[in-house]
Amino acid sequence: MKIGIIGPAQSGKTTIFKVLLQSANITGDIGMLKFMDQRIEKLSDIFSSKKKVYPETAFLDIGLATGFTGKEYSKLHDIDLFICVANAFFNEDPKKDLESYITDLILSDLEAIQSRITRIEKERMKMKTDAEGETRLLKKCQDSLENSKLLRNIGLARDELKLFSGFSFITLRPIIVVINLEEGKPEDKVKSTEEYCSIIGMRHVRFFGKTELELLELNPEERDQFSKEMGSGYNFRENMSKLICRELNLITFFTAGDKDTTGWHLESGLSVIEAAGKIHSDIKRGFIRAEVVNYEDFVKFEGNMQKVREAGLLKIEGKEYIVKDGDMLNIRFNV
Repeated sequence: MKIGIIGPAQSGKTTIFKVLLQSANITGDIGMLKFMDQRIEKLSDIFSSKKKVYPETAFLDIGLATGFTGKEYSKLHDIDLFICVANAFFNEDPKKDLESYITDLILSDLEAIQSRITRIEKERMKMKTDAEGETRLLKKCQDSLENSKLLRNIGLARDELKLFSGFSFITLRPIIVVINLEEGKPEDKVKSTEEYCSIIGMRHVRFFGKTELELLELNPEERDQFSKEMGSGYNFRENMSKLICRELNLITFFTAGDKDTTGWHLESGLSVIEAAGKIHSDIKRGFIRAEVVNYEDFVKFEGNMQKVREAGLLKIEGKEYIVKDGDMLNIRFNV
């Protein structure tokens, strides 16, 4: 999985890149993004784990300030989600700036679709190939883009999406807008940007870039204390982690013990046998059963597994069990 950060020039892409990777002096344009989750902290404390392991993914600062064409466009094929930064810090009209940038992205997809339609027509004339289904779908997408609609929001069916598996259409991927602003910014400027995001179908979150950079200068303990003082809703990294998981339809399950507490990502709706494979291929191959308790039930009894069992909340499940967000798994296997 890969996440790319994009946005207009001087919007704050580098600031967000540094904050999400927790390094004020980061160099280069790629790093590993850890998905923060307070449940890992809590479980680690309960089990006195020696190590905490967060789910993580590659995070790229793509850097281009305008639409994508040619080689730049083709490089986006393996990006699963885009974080687009809107500049409400210096810009007096962040909505207009963001709208112009999103229009550039739409035009990039439109150009790619029109090129593909032209290529199909030429191939049909030379080789008499039958691509009627693909052409019909491409023209449907062309009409939507010409009406400023993101491809992700036009209700494409699963079989239609399969036809696009070899393409790099940007607006087919989730786009989360991060509105970079300063404390005390006129609320109407920010709200108009948020309204635009809602209308076009993009989730958005506010980001106080200057404050977050100042926090990076503190040691980890001071950062945690500041976040606690600001309240549960302030943690930008954790809020972004949750939002990314929501957009990519991911859940988090856990394995925990005195050695380590680990969070694992899994696509929602998959079974415990697939979760076993995430941990190790041998565990999947030798799967016998899974002992399952959900995090909320576990902490309700303060981590007392005996009380969890007595309450009937520890389940023994076979390989068809569908894993839920927050499940703690202890998988029995034999190889």
